[in-house]
Amino acid sequence: MKKLIFYCSIVFLACSCENEHPQTGNIVGRWELVEVYNPWTGTTSTEGVEDNLQTYQFMSNGTFKKTRVFDENERKEASGIYLTEKVPAYSSSNAKLYVNLTYTAGESIASNCGEPDAEQLVLRFSNRLDNFSATPCDGPGYSFAKK
Repeated sequence: MKKLIFYCSIVFLACSCENEHPQTGNIVGRWELVEVYNPWTGTTSTEGVEDNLQTYQFMSNGTFKKTRVFDENERKEASGIYLTEKVPAYSSSNAKLYVNLTYTAGESIASNCGEPDAEQLVLRFSNRLDNFSATPCDGPGYSFAKK
């Protein structure tokens, strides 16, 4: 009986630790802007993509690089670290994973609402990566697809 309890305890501990650190494998790679969300109208469009060319590059070592091209002559880059966070089981959204960015350089291109060195992205089950960090301040939202 003691052996059974011991083995059950081992299995329980192994299962409870399994999801302690969310998998980052889905986020690693290059993501390109595919849609822009307008919070004033509540609509998404591909029209503004050319004017707001943005990419995220996530590395497996927990760092990222963001590139934004404002016009043909102005290209800005930012970099930093990212941490992934599990979406709570009770959440009814289609969110798969939260990706929290902390900028260490180039934060002038961070898209957010008041936090100059941070963004929170959401990886959806549809494999879209959304940045709606600026929408509470009536800024645009951005959707990215992995390339």
